Amino acid sequence: MASIRIKMVSICAMVVLIVMSVSGSIMLINVRNTEIDNSRIQLMDRARQVNEQIVQSFPPAEWIDEFDRHIPGGVHDIQGVVLDEIGVPIAPMELRSFSFSDQAVIAAITGGTGFSIGTRAPDLNGIEQEWIAFAMPVERDDTLYIVYTRMSARAMNDNLSQLTASIVMMVLIALIITVILWSVFANTLTGPIVGLTRQAKDMAQGHLDKEMVVQSRDEIGQLTESFNHMAKELSILVKTLALEKNKHEAVLHNMTDGVLAYDASGHITHANAAAASLLPFDDLENKPLSGLLEQLHLNMKEVQALNPEHVLESTIASGDRYITATCSPYTNQGGVVDGFVIVLQDITKHARLDNMRREFVANVSHELRTPLSSICSYAETLLAGAVDEPEIAKDFLTVIDAEAKRMSLLVTDLLELSHLDDNPTDMGVEVMDLIVIAKMALKQCRVAATEKKQQIIFNEPDEPFFIEAAPNRINQVLVNIISNSIKYSPGDTTITVAMEESERYYRIFIKDEGMGIAKEHINRIFERFYRVDKARSRGLGGTGLGLAIAKEIMEAQGGRITVSSEAGRGTLMVLRFNKLDEGVQP
Repeated sequence: MASIRIKMVSICAMVVLIVMSVSGSIMLINVRNTEIDNSRIQLMDRARQVNEQIVQSFPPAEWIDEFDRHIPGGVHDIQGVVLDEIGVPIAPMELRSFSFSDQAVIAAITGGTGFSIGTRAPDLNGIEQEWIAFAMPVERDDTLYIVYTRMSARAMNDNLSQLTASIVMMVLIALIITVILWSVFANTLTGPIVGLTRQAKDMAQGHLDKEMVVQSRDEIGQLTESFNHMAKELSILVKTLALEKNKHEAVLHNMTDGVLAYDASGHITHANAAAASLLPFDDLENKPLSGLLEQLHLNMKEVQALNPEHVLESTIASGDRYITATCSPYTNQGGVVDGFVIVLQDITKHARLDNMRREFVANVSHELRTPLSSICSYAETLLAGAVDEPEIAKDFLTVIDAEAKRMSLLVTDLLELSHLDDNPTDMGVEVMDLIVIAKMALKQCRVAATEKKQQIIFNEPDEPFFIEAAPNRINQVLVNIISNSIKYSPGDTTITVAMEESERYYRIFIKDEGMGIAKEHINRIFERFYRVDKARSRGLGGTGLGLAIAKEIMEAQGGRITVSSEAGRGTLMVLRFNKLDEGVQP
């Protein structure tokens, strides 16, 4: 409530400040304009006096002598000067060395009267100050002269400064009085509200048995009585809800399925131990409904649109487990949806087998469907009469042959994976030099690189790298990865192959300058049939099994294959091999 008091006092002080500032500014402007008008009149009178008593009364040769006799000198507040038609001083003598070139003189030279304020120039003592000046053209004997008068602006500025200081002092005094009076007034309003707020906070913390004292019969007193009545009703309701909650907690705690309950605003209200074990969340109690539904692959809008008799189901993979989530709403006494209940069941065993079967069938079917469709369509065209046209028939048969080879390659890769799964160690292991295998793989791939005008750089180590593995399998892995670098890199780029030795391992680094792999795809590129860009991969002749086979071979040989890449910035493949044991001779 202190903020309300500050706001009230601040607003009133702001109003007073604005009103006083505007009033003071208007007063200063009016006083300044009055001072300027008075100065203009005085300067005009002095200019007319100079014209009548000097210029028109005496010949020019006598002006200097007559000036001091008829016109007060420059030591007075107003100085008068007679200038020639181009602004050169003629009289009096003490001002003949001065230069007068302000706007008033310029206006008089052009034939009109001039008035200027704020022109800075030295006085008779050489001290520079601001001047208020007036000039008018006059004639004598068909000759144009200029009568110029000026007075110091110091007196006017001093008066305005004193007036400004007085106005500022008045504003400060008004502000102080306003703040004091309004602070007293605000306290009379906010004091009871502060006490009421303090009691309400105690009630919010559970002190429902504490009754507030009614200090007045006004609106605040009526509000206090309402709070006391509300506290009694809430106390009864809380006791009832606590009993029901204990019953529900006992039931939920003994369930093997996970149960989560959320209110209509999306905040969790119940969660049993089984739910915490099924979901990979460290802070399940603070997990909002929208975030949970997103990870459970349930649409928030569909959930909110559910009727009490309907449910939504979804199956997700959580780590190495599969979980079925069922979401249904519950209503309050008025039939309005008051929240949602989510039941979680662990179906890992069934889902894993079903997913493996479904993914394998779907992937194989998808990979075989495209070449089979091409073969069928071209064969039908040949049977329809295209076989009688040699050129068309040759082209169609070429496509049929290419698609048949593609299916044969796919079947071969599938059999290769099946063999690796059934016999991962049956590979004909022997001691070999890894450098020799790498050079052989590079030799096999150089023709493809040359066709794309690519350069392969191999940083060959000085000492041999002996490992115990199957040479043909390691060659297969290297050829597969280098071929991928060639396929997915544009022409005129460089593929770098380097090798290094550590205390326990040998490593081969294969770096290209190709299209790269986005972050979301890196963890899945070794999955069977997974492609980053499916259309482009098929266009380049891939089956989607090469990296899966390479990973199986490396792991079967006790090695490891990792990848580091960014989209558009190339890919780095790292192959790690165990060094040959010291007791084994190459």
